[in-house]
Amino acid sequence: MSRVKNRVRRQFLKSMSAGLPAAVLLGGDGSAAFAGGASGQGSSAPKPSEAGRVIDLGSEMAGDDAITFRKHTLDLGCSEAVTVADVNLDGRLDIISGESWYEQLPRQPGRGPRFVKHKFRNLGYTDYYLEDLSDLAIDVTGDGYPDIVTCSYWSKPLSWWENPGKRGGPWREHVMETGSPVEFAFLVDILNTGKPRQLLPQFGRADFPLTWYEVAGAPAAEPWIKHEVSPKSWGHGIGAGDVNGDGRTDIITPHGWFEAPPDPRHGSWTFHAEFNLGDTGFIFVEDVNRDGVPDLITSLGHGYGIFWYEQQKDAAGNRRWEKHLIDDGFSQAHAMTLVDLNGDGRRDIVTGKRFYAHEHDPGANEPLGLYWYEPFDSKGRVSWRRHIIDYNTRTGAGLQIPVLDIDGDGDLDIVVAGKSGLYLFENLTASR
Repeated sequence: MSRVKNRVRRQFLKSMSAGLPAAVLLGGDGSAAFAGGASGQGSSAPKPSEAGRVIDLGSEMAGDDAITFRKHTLDLGCSEAVTVADVNLDGRLDIISGESWYEQLPRQPGRGPRFVKHKFRNLGYTDYYLEDLSDLAIDVTGDGYPDIVTCSYWSKPLSWWENPGKRGGPWREHVMETGSPVEFAFLVDILNTGKPRQLLPQFGRADFPLTWYEVAGAPAAEPWIKHEVSPKSWGHGIGAGDVNGDGRTDIITPHGWFEAPPDPRHGSWTFHAEFNLGDTGFIFVEDVNRDGVPDLITSLGHGYGIFWYEQQKDAAGNRRWEKHLIDDGFSQAHAMTLVDLNGDGRRDIVTGKRFYAHEHDPGANEPLGLYWYEPFDSKGRVSWRRHIIDYNTRTGAGLQIPVLDIDGDGDLDIVVAGKSGLYLFENLTASR
């Protein structure tokens, strides 16, 4: 029976990017036009059939009594990366995922957010993966328009796509790095300015230097400046935050953390081999138990488990880490976001099951789900209350989970993408 299920799943995955429509776009006359999901090389302007057509693939209620959401299906194509930015500077937040960006239209009374799809590039497709494992919006050229940094494990591990802005025309791809595959990347505040504007990739090759990048700015000849932290990389997973409370952003790996020097651009980073976290996804620094000492929160990207690691000191004053389980009821929680979702002053965890991080991972064929975890104090210890946002549908958590007020109504919405589609969970708290 399991072999039959595996075969069905593989066939489903293959169909996601092999000629099936990526979305159905309804025109003003109610007629349907199909926006194809085929991949290739180079960049592309929006198809004429997509222009001005509002995406309408249906919506349904989601969440629980704590926070109710309206789930909007935006695309049924394959893409595991997603970010949110005002692509065309019209004052509204848009969604960027895979080969397309989704333009948010002006609000209409009594209606939720509406989007128009624009295909702006062609991407490769390898072994059931679209070659896009992170999308990060940052203005590289200094023209005010957000460009998109993309990473992958295949032909172009790290590149950025130049937003044409006012001049119009196609987006241009610029390759940044080819020496190592990149499983994921995110923007962090290495320079301690309060703004996450430095790029931190998780390189797949152990012999490739652990490196962070900053935008050079005009009039530099090269748009990015590379800063090497270590001559090697340190496993599956990466993160950033102030581990020792000195006010500087450190870099965390699954096998220890690098203490930032006073000048992160030129100083030496000191490695502390204090733990072995396993094959994680993002690693966050957070004072979970509110004792004034930073702790860690992370998850296993290809196994079971969401954990927090409590920072402690032994009798000799040496740092040690106590592992606490948050949940191990599902596997492949590859991405997570920390955010105060319910406004109680404590950051919650938003995460979920990635659809086929690898099809051979433990629990790969178990139901998909999207969840948020609320921390609370119980008998002097931190406990976590799991809230189900969505379960046992085709919606998973993919590789990125943007959480922000995308529709401008004052509460926090959630966007997820995966091999089985792109979805917006509209938070309905403000409308109660």
